[in-house]
Amino acid sequence: MKRSALVGAAFAATMLAAGPALAVDRAPIAVVWMGDAASLEAGGAQRTVEDVNLQLSRTQTARPIDGIEDRRTLVEGGPATHVQLLLRRAEASFVKLKYADAARDYEAAEQLLMTDVPFDFLRATLGDVERNLLACYDQLARGADAARAAERLSWTAGTNEDMKRLVEKYWIPRSWEPARPPVTVETEPPGATVYRDLRELGAAPQTMPGGDPSIDVVDVEARGFRRAHRELRAGETMKVALVKEDRLGVLVDAIRAQAPDANPKDVAAVGRRVGASRVLVLLPDGPKKLLGRWLDVDKAAWAPESVRVDAGGGAAMERLAMYAAPKEQAGPPQIAGAAAAAAQAPEKKKSRLGAWGKWYTWVAAGAVVALVVGVLVASKVGDDSLTVTAAH
Repeated sequence: MKRSALVGAAFAATMLAAGPALAVDRAPIAVVWMGDAASLEAGGAQRTVEDVNLQLSRTQTARPIDGIEDRRTLVEGGPATHVQLLLRRAEASFVKLKYADAARDYEAAEQLLMTDVPFDFLRATLGDVERNLLACYDQLARGADAARAAERLSWTAGTNEDMKRLVEKYWIPRSWEPARPPVTVETEPPGATVYRDLRELGAAPQTMPGGDPSIDVVDVEARGFRRAHRELRAGETMKVALVKEDRLGVLVDAIRAQAPDANPKDVAAVGRRVGASRVLVLLPDGPKKLLGRWLDVDKAAWAPESVRVDAGGGAAMERLAMYAAPKEQAGPPQIAGAAAAAAQAPEKKKSRLGAWGKWYTWVAAGAVVALVVGVLVASKVGDDSLTVTAAH
């Protein structure tokens, strides 16, 4: 036998012996970044969470969650966070009078708002986007786009007095247009809330006047389901089947919007989504500090104490990991009756041979001897053949 084969066999035997210890499951911990969009721009949040996950992998009782994409989403968030990042970039271009660059990012944010985010976030954010788009289009002499922005701005709350001049310049009244054939909206599940141009109509089914598909829209939303967004046409029955809202990014956006006091049930939903037993949330506390707190997913309950550490450095990340990891137990808990029986059981007599009286000691010793002999043989034999000569 070749020396490499012997070494491989010895390694396999060692791993089999160590198997029971390696098979002990460690608690999966989901690390969620709770800082706002500004805290994500320089990449420090991703590095911090990666460092904490590295430290978790070195503990005896915890480990990071398995999915690499899920780990990234727990930091980067979902469509609402992406909208906020686009708006920050657009605003930076706008103040520098780079209107084309600003319009591009505002348009990307508008698209995400119209199609991907929950309805409440859409209504709260769209007004600011359309106001700035209207200003950009005016500077870029894009009249048709400015008219659309002025129309959508009218859907949002507020008087928009500061934009009155531009709205009057570009907004096109449609009251003179002939009525379009009606549209009926039916939903699955039944009774979902129907909106036309962001105005609530009520529970489905709903019938409304037809619209201009280049401008008018229909939205349908129900609790626990992803919002459906459609162009509003004329003379049709629109059947909308909603799908469950289980996107991890949307769940992360929801708890991030509640920082620093996120609802424990919402945080637990994030943990269940990624298969974690605990969720460790990290929140910037000033420029150089982090607050950490973990939540028990099964109980949907926060740990009684939080921890405050430096925003960087191996020692701080190790402290966060050790804080979130379950404490090691001395052994499995005993049932009261079993404990009493164990206390009454007569003490076994010790063997005079000590450890050598145990069967597994001899097995281990035999394995060591076999390994040593194998290595000695391998050191004398250079190939796969071994010739044995018998003397008579």
